[in-house]
Amino acid sequence: MDTKQEDNRIPEESEIPKENEIPKESEISEEGGEETKEEMPFEKILEDAACDDKRNIYIQYRIIHNHGVMTGDDAKIESIEIKGTEKKKENPGQGNIFDDEGQLSSWLTENYEAYPMALMIAAAAFDSLPYMWVVQAADLLYQLFDRKGDEEEKKYGITDIFSRFGAKICQGEMNTYTGRMPIEVVQLEESGYQEKILKYIWKECPGLHDTIMRWLKNHSMKKPMSMSKRAVQMIGKLACWDYYYFLNNMIGRIHREKSISTDMMIAQTVLIVSREEVYRENICNLLHVWSRENRVHYILTALLVCAQQEDKKDILESMIDRYVCKSMEEIREGKEREYLTNLYDFFASGMRAFTFYRILVEKLYEQARDRMSPREKRDICELFLRLFAADISLARLEEGEDAILVKLCMVDHDISYKIRFLWQLLWQCRYYRQVFYRLMGQYDKRRDAKGSRTGYGLRKFIDRVLEDICTKAMRNDICEKIHRRAKSE
Repeated sequence: MDTKQEDNRIPEESEIPKENEIPKESEISEEGGEETKEEMPFEKILEDAACDDKRNIYIQYRIIHNHGVMTGDDAKIESIEIKGTEKKKENPGQGNIFDDEGQLSSWLTENYEAYPMALMIAAAAFDSLPYMWVVQAADLLYQLFDRKGDEEEKKYGITDIFSRFGAKICQGEMNTYTGRMPIEVVQLEESGYQEKILKYIWKECPGLHDTIMRWLKNHSMKKPMSMSKRAVQMIGKLACWDYYYFLNNMIGRIHREKSISTDMMIAQTVLIVSREEVYRENICNLLHVWSRENRVHYILTALLVCAQQEDKKDILESMIDRYVCKSMEEIREGKEREYLTNLYDFFASGMRAFTFYRILVEKLYEQARDRMSPREKRDICELFLRLFAADISLARLEEGEDAILVKLCMVDHDISYKIRFLWQLLWQCRYYRQVFYRLMGQYDKRRDAKGSRTGYGLRKFIDRVLEDICTKAMRNDICEKIHRRAKSE
């Protein structure tokens, strides 16, 4: 595979490349003719593609970690600025427990799994974030503690509790989508306190490891986004400090939980750990192991990592090839197992990185080119349609993004030829003609959801992919049928 540096963005439209003429395929039909297919499992595919919960998870993940985020996005991460420190009364009987390690140990023994301990961990993890966020995080952590006894914990005198471990309440401002607003911010007095607190708790309280990780994960995919991003950073730090725990306690959650949110959390942790020189080779070996896995969620986690790393193209290609081949096997056998079931997540794991989708299109093209029977080509068309259903769901068409499998047809790159070949193959497959119209109708409807066209335009797309095999009158008719579908959806 070409190893030269590759821009990992979806390219913008440029002049049309001068390619050889797209090869003309004969109609894909079974011997004796065939009926068109209106529904098949595509009803379920369309339902899955319309699942707002899953779509929102991916969009939020992209925004938080700056994957494919557009300039001026309304969902930008909050901007927080600290102005000054609140004055508070001195308490001569209460000193900073970090002044004496013995005092720190005694305080920890006295407050183990008590509310002050939850406040300490929350203040360290979410240092320099708004006071109410920190207190709410402490409340959630305290609920996860396995407290003994029925005594209700006191949750007052928070300012004095903060002062015991070097935290203070400051005045600040936060810039939100409605404008600036005054807030109170919790800040540790010294920059080294965050690491000191978290390392000490992690070392002295091994029984809390899973609880703290579960607590941080609960914050990692939720708003506010500043807090979510910080939670991921803290998970990564803890994994770097205790790689053994990461390897033996965290990674196994991928298979146990079979959850895309867990896959995302582990993927971001892997990326953070991989930046540490001492673990770089370990992470590379780990990704190679995952690339040979048959269990889908290990592959999805590895894809989320490799789609963001330019030096992992060989692993990325291996995994995409495996996923395409396994999906084709399931289509051929007529059994929707874990590869087809998780196809939406597979497509989304590319995070709109050009390299990922270029490799995907190349693998689909190879499959189509190497298969000669009508049934085999029809199976390729089914896989392509499934991917397009995911594509139109995940693209923020209303925000100016275009579907990737549309956009790649229009770019000045070799991949344009190959994906146009796939679109032509699909159009020539009468079996899925009505499904094609239905998906294109959904695409056209969402693209025009706010009353102003975005992307390249339906007519331009149809002309680009079908001009070699359809007359102008036929292309006009295709566009009209799609527009009617869009109105009826």
